[in-house]
Amino acid sequence: MQTGTNINTATHKLDFELPKKTLKEVKIEMADEKKSSIWLRIVEIIAGLIILVLGGYVIAYPGVALATLSAFLAIALIVLGIASFVRIFARGISGWQRLVNLIMSILAIIIAVLIIDNFVYGILTLVFLLGLGLLFSGIASAARGTVGAIVVGILGIIVGFVVIIFPALGAATVVLLTAVFLIIFGLESIVSGIVGRWV
Repeated sequence: MQTGTNINTATHKLDFELPKKTLKEVKIEMADEKKSSIWLRIVEIIAGLIILVLGGYVIAYPGVALATLSAFLAIALIVLGIASFVRIFARGISGWQRLVNLIMSILAIIIAVLIIDNFVYGILTLVFLLGLGLLFSGIASAARGTVGAIVVGILGIIVGFVVIIFPALGAATVVLLTAVFLIIFGLESIVSGIVGRWV
């Protein structure tokens, strides 16, 4: 009986002597464990700074930015053209599907060659795609039927037409959107590096 009492006393004494962590301390430790390693945080901060510099460069030299975007568009079209051509030889597709893939591959390669020959074609293509994107987004928004969606949809349709009709405005919009996205991504990467986790 006395032995049992001694064990209970020892257990209570042990519990008393062990340091008890508060819930707040436990949460802090768990948060620290989830943080990225120091080298990854440094890479995120450096990458964020580079992206911010690129965003500033796009704003300072919009012509270079448009030429770069045009080059990316040409590369994407070449890849698309090759992929469409390869699909011609795929099994289990009908004759008209092969024809469509052939036409797609020829058109993609022709547009890519035109863009490489003269970047103005690439810029006009980008502007046209931006205008179409705004136009279809506006139509989709207006189709929801609510007052706010209709207003936003009408604005999207108007802006889409304006971008297509006035390519210079569209080109400026493409540059601005590129710069804004680069700055946002750069800031997000820097903050993630400082905090130690994705934000």
